[in-house]
Amino acid sequence: MAEPPQPPAPAPASAPKLAGFEQLDARIKELTSSQGELLDRIQRLKLDVQNWRSNLETKVKTSQNELLELKKGLSSEVELLKSEMKEIRSTIQEEKGSLQHQFADSEKSDDTTRTTTEY
Repeated sequence: MAEPPQPPAPAPASAPKLAGFEQLDARIKELTSSQGELLDRIQRLKLDVQNWRSNLETKVKTSQNELLELKKGLSSEVELLKSEMKEIRSTIQEEKGSLQHQFADSEKSDDTTRTTTEY
C-alpha cells in the first residue's frame, strides 16, 4: 500500500511570505517618512507665504500712506500756486491798465503840444 502524500512543510513556505511582508513594511516606513518630510516642507512653505504676504501688505499700507501724504502736500502746493497766479494776473491787469492810461495821457499831451505849437 502506498502512503498518503505528505503536506508541504510550513516553514519554507512562510519564510518567503515573511520576507515579502518585511519588504512591504520597510516600504511603508519609507513612504511614511517621506510623507512626514513633505508635510513639514509644506508647513514651512505655508508659513513663508504667510510671512511674505504680511510683509507685502505692510509695505503696501506704508506706500499708500506715503502717497496720501504726498497727494495732500501737492494739493496744498497747487492751491498756493493758483492763489499766486491770481495775484500775478491781477497785478498784470492793473499794470496793463496803468500803462494804457499813461499811454493815452502821453498821446493827449502830445496832441495838445502839437496843436498849440501849430497855431
